[in-house]
Amino acid sequence: MISIAVGISILLTLNAIINHFVLIRPKASRINAKVAILIPARNEEHSIQSAVNSALNQELLDQFDVIVLNDASTDGTAEKLNAMNDSKLKVITGELELPLGWLGKNWACHRLSETADAKFLVFIDSDVKLRSDAVASAISALNENQLHLVSPYPRQIAPTLLARIVQPLLQWSWLTTVPLRSTKQSLRPSLAVANGQFLVCRADSYRASGGHQGIKGEVLDDIELIRSFYRNGFTGCVIDGSKIATCQMYETNSDLVSGYSKSLWNAFGGPIGSIFVNAFFLFVYVFPLVGFVTGDVLLATLGLIFGTAGRVFSAKTSGSKALPDSLLHPISITVFTWLNLVSWRRHLAGTNTWKSRDLK
Repeated sequence: MISIAVGISILLTLNAIINHFVLIRPKASRINAKVAILIPARNEEHSIQSAVNSALNQELLDQFDVIVLNDASTDGTAEKLNAMNDSKLKVITGELELPLGWLGKNWACHRLSETADAKFLVFIDSDVKLRSDAVASAISALNENQLHLVSPYPRQIAPTLLARIVQPLLQWSWLTTVPLRSTKQSLRPSLAVANGQFLVCRADSYRASGGHQGIKGEVLDDIELIRSFYRNGFTGCVIDGSKIATCQMYETNSDLVSGYSKSLWNAFGGPIGSIFVNAFFLFVYVFPLVGFVTGDVLLATLGLIFGTAGRVFSAKTSGSKALPDSLLHPISITVFTWLNLVSWRRHLAGTNTWKSRDLK
């Protein structure tokens, strides 16, 4: 059994190596079409000005607006936004109560899209910082590859030990398991990879696919948005965003647990999918360590080496810290499984919340 797990680990690591060379890496060129950079913000007083300033400082765009929706924030987000003064910046205010069936971020993005008048829509989270050529680079990649949507995956900033253990799994998961060469033209929902932190799309394709209105109640808004593109015949894929954008999702361990809890229960298609995915990763990356106890030291060592190698290539691809963090991969998988259990417990108990809103 250990040999099977190690064999799978080797295959997945080889896929990560191939994906490292296949992943689209955007290059900047001037964009002469109208662009709208859309930022939903709820209780983001600590990061909103940095995100907005990075959006306002975009170069190589002939025409662009930055539109921020203050989504009924209860902290100092509104004051931070009111203190900003730029002719390209527009701030709108969201409703205190969400319409029936909508989740907060989806409603905010929908409202922003209705306000925008542009050929390209760029959605960024309020904890993202863009390099000055980020948007132009992403749109150039979209045009050059004849795509309708691209998701530049930002470099993730991990300020705590728990974040350093867990956050690298975001990129590692799709780099090791998804054949990225196929995603450029595929419309298969199972190959959908996207990150709502930074999404760029053609406005006409967005509206034709239903936009956020078509996924209004979905917790995994990014994945479901790209799947809605696929269902309507529009192409899209993840691209490298590690050199053009950064994101610090969580400031504290408590924030990280809450963030993962709100969505992991829905990440794998239900309880059976969750059990399968977590059992699979435990089998491939943790179970081989049993060999150190049973005498299968060579197999256990190979399992650890290839699991670590996959993480190293993922770190190299995504701009994250390779060592010593990659050596903690079995611990990362174990903690990820624990987060799945916490997510399901909170979901079943009806206690999952995000930004002080219930998530049922």
